[in-house]
Amino acid sequence: MSRPRLGSQARERIKSILRKETSRPAQPEVDTLLAALRERYGAAFAGALYYGSCRRQTIPEGVIDLHVLVTELRPAMGTVAGTLCRILPPNVYYLEAQHGDATVRCKYAVLSLAQFHRLCSRAAFHSYFWARYAQPLTLLEVDDREAALDSLVTAVETLAGRSLPLLPPEADWETFWVRTLGLCYRAELRAEGGGRAGTLVAAHPDYYQGVGEAVLADLPRRRSGPARVAWFLRIVLGKPLSLARLLKGLYTFDGGLDYVAWKLERHTGRPVEIPERVRRRPLIHLWPLIWKLWREGMFR
Repeated sequence: MSRPRLGSQARERIKSILRKETSRPAQPEVDTLLAALRERYGAAFAGALYYGSCRRQTIPEGVIDLHVLVTELRPAMGTVAGTLCRILPPNVYYLEAQHGDATVRCKYAVLSLAQFHRLCSRAAFHSYFWARYAQPLTLLEVDDREAALDSLVTAVETLAGRSLPLLPPEADWETFWVRTLGLCYRAELRAEGGGRAGTLVAAHPDYYQGVGEAVLADLPRRRSGPARVAWFLRIVLGKPLSLARLLKGLYTFDGGLDYVAWKLERHTGRPVEIPERVRRRPLIHLWPLIWKLWREGMFR
């Protein structure tokens, strides 16, 4: 089965949109965090990607989301953490920095430059990375911006090529994004409700319309049984993969349990209490808590 590819004109059109979107300046609070990250990773620091709801705010509130790129995993993080990141990227960490009188906080995921370029492409089966990188973000201090932009266009191509066979032929740009992002959310453990995709699209209509129209004008819209099977597998495999990343994050992310509880409370409006026994021995006692939260509808 042939895999649809964007033509050169469509790629350049999308790249032009991405060039503008990824040049959007970050808030001064983010610059403070970047300075701390440069100090933490030294010569291995190769830039960052800034995405998420804080990016749309004048003064970021809550926890800022960053993806940090490093030249090599083991020199940047050590042998054990680097090996874990190579097996199941990314590694997730927490950072606080003082910005004037305020404390700014970020959750940042680390992966290598080589992983970033590969995970934007069809070499990555699961949607975890290429779905994120097809959405609006800012490139921060990335030396080879053109190479990064090319990979972001490839992320859009991967997302579209794999989702269009499941969409009706008459789908417009908005339907394309809402249905496609909805598929990606189903392939992860997420606390957000079903309307999250529509909210994201409404927050960046110019970006999503421009990229969506370029995709729909260039790629074929043929229904495909194998594509449907592939998404079924992504959804089935995505839950344990998300859980594995969550468990790995307990050892790399200071305050990881509290962050997960905060995230669930934020998106569901329901309080989440972490029992002391879970804090003491998470690998033993976390499973009943996860099962309890799942049965209560906290994960989707």
